[in-house]
Amino acid sequence: MAYDRAMRKLLRAWRSLRLRTRWLITIAVYAAAIAAIAIAVRGSGGGSGGGGDSGSSQAEAAAQAEANREGRVAIAQDEAPHTAALSPGTSLPDALRRAIGEDVRGRIAHGELTGPLQGVSCSASGAARGGRAPFDCTARSAGIGYPFLAVTDERTRRLTWCKVDPPPEAGAPLEVPVSDSCRA
Repeated sequence: MAYDRAMRKLLRAWRSLRLRTRWLITIAVYAAAIAAIAIAVRGSGGGSGGGGDSGSSQAEAAAQAEANREGRVAIAQDEAPHTAALSPGTSLPDALRRAIGEDVRGRIAHGELTGPLQGVSCSASGAARGGRAPFDCTARSAGIGYPFLAVTDERTRRLTWCKVDPPPEAGAPLEVPVSDSCRA
């Protein structure tokens, strides 16, 4: 009987609250319950086996390692060196702009980059060594700047360039180092 009286008193108090307040309390209680369930599931490893399953952890680790390996392969292919002959009478930056522009147009045609190509700029990036002059280039396509490292070799009359895929976090090392053939 005391229980019934207490419940009636609680129900009257609940009904005396404004409707908006009752809704907010209800939402808060449900949010807390959902959070508690999520924490409990996450703490148990998310599996139906209770304390987590080392087999599924190993499978997840193997899948993650495979995804990382495939990502590094894709980056290596994207950053692969490209070469072209240096035409006589053409300035080095102009020749690089033209060659990288053709490369980017090909990548756009194959769906590797979004177009249209808006332009390519190149500037010398250091002293030449052994006849190889280094350049930093940027191709702008669809409002995005794609960095390239390039070298010109006047002895062999060759241009070599590599697209640089920046790391996912600023300041982090490159996932796949750029080929030495694109460096002076």
